[in-house]
Amino acid sequence: MRKVFKKKIIITGGNGMLGNHFYNMYKNAFTIVKYPNRIENFKKFEKWLEGKKFNYFIHFAAKTKSESKDKKKLKLINVTSTIKMIKILNKKKILNFKYFLFISSSHVYGFSNKKIKETKKRAPKNLYGKSKKRVEDYIINKRKKLNFKVGIARIFNVTGAKQRKGNFVPDMVEKMKKVKTIYFVNQFRDFIHIDDVSRSIKLLIDKKFEKPINISSGKKINLINACKILNNSFLKNKISYDKKRGKDIFGNNSLLRNIGIKKFKSVKKALLEYKK
Repeated sequence: MRKVFKKKIIITGGNGMLGNHFYNMYKNAFTIVKYPNRIENFKKFEKWLEGKKFNYFIHFAAKTKSESKDKKKLKLINVTSTIKMIKILNKKKILNFKYFLFISSSHVYGFSNKKIKETKKRAPKNLYGKSKKRVEDYIINKRKKLNFKVGIARIFNVTGAKQRKGNFVPDMVEKMKKVKTIYFVNQFRDFIHIDDVSRSIKLLIDKKFEKPINISSGKKINLINACKILNNSFLKNKISYDKKRGKDIFGNNSLLRNIGIKKFKSVKKALLEYKK
């Protein structure tokens, strides 16, 4: 019987929530290697690549929105290191390396009361979104000069088990333990289950998809209702909600559906995957 060789993927940020989940979900379908070092050490990255052979590279590693107070660190990790990494990979001309996937964010968009399409003008409102946009701009401007294809996955609000502090679900559960009124939640967001995000990422690398694409459930929910779901399931406290209207961000996922992801877990199920 002919031996079947698995495609090989290198990932950064393999210990983060999304990178680790993707690894566990597809470690039997691919040979997945977690890059073991800090990405800002360029010399170590270049040396580590010597003799390596792989087919895909997924760049999960980044400072998150909740970690973006240190502007210099945010720029170093999210912008400078990512662009340098792409340059090093391009210089190396690694055999059979065909596709680099940049994990971007819905934060590259501004607010909107309509479903956001990929064609919407990018106007980030925070430093995190601006850092992701700068890398996107580099990719878009340089893609024709690269030796491999590059994709951009704009991921909306991911939810799943064992989320860390700094994400909406764990932060809100903790807040509702301590206060009786929740403010600034009368606004719409788009939550997507981490399994659906991982399936989408696999599809993108399988297709070597090059256009920027929204990874979203395509379903909006008012954060007041999201809080009520969490409270009813985990706490059952008496909570009131400020009704002052906020600004919305939720995605149009028609492009993702068109290329093959047809079904998504419900927003309620996604929210309730959180485990205290």
